[in-house]
Amino acid sequence: MEKILEWRITEEENARKSVLHAQNQMKQQQQQLRHLVNENTKLKHEQMKLTEIHTLRYNHHLKGLIDEKIVIQKNAIDQAQSDMDQLQEALLQAHKDRKIMEKLKERESVQVLAQVKCEEQKELDEIATLQYKKSYF
Repeated sequence: MEKILEWRITEEENARKSVLHAQNQMKQQQQQLRHLVNENTKLKHEQMKLTEIHTLRYNHHLKGLIDEKIVIQKNAIDQAQSDMDQLQEALLQAHKDRKIMEKLKERESVQVLAQVKCEEQKELDEIATLQYKKSYF
């Protein structure tokens, strides 16, 4: 029982580490998205100041590339969120499993203690019976 409980605790800790890793990945993905959005905004402001046609075309081309990167990054964030949700669900299940094992271990120890008390009471009853027989006869 103890080994199983230790294994459950290890599983829960591994799940917790996975969730933390996924959260860090999510933060990095969101930071990349913010960077791309800022870059896109910067290009828009620069485009308003430009007057030459080839520079405007180049800037428009860059803006299109950044827009594509933003869409790709949003998809990556959605995937990271989905992964993190699955890992959080696994963590929750691992936590429940550990709690169940702890309760089973507690019940087992209570049963063992009750059995020991019962055995002790039987011995005390036997001693009392023998003492009574000696004093009666």
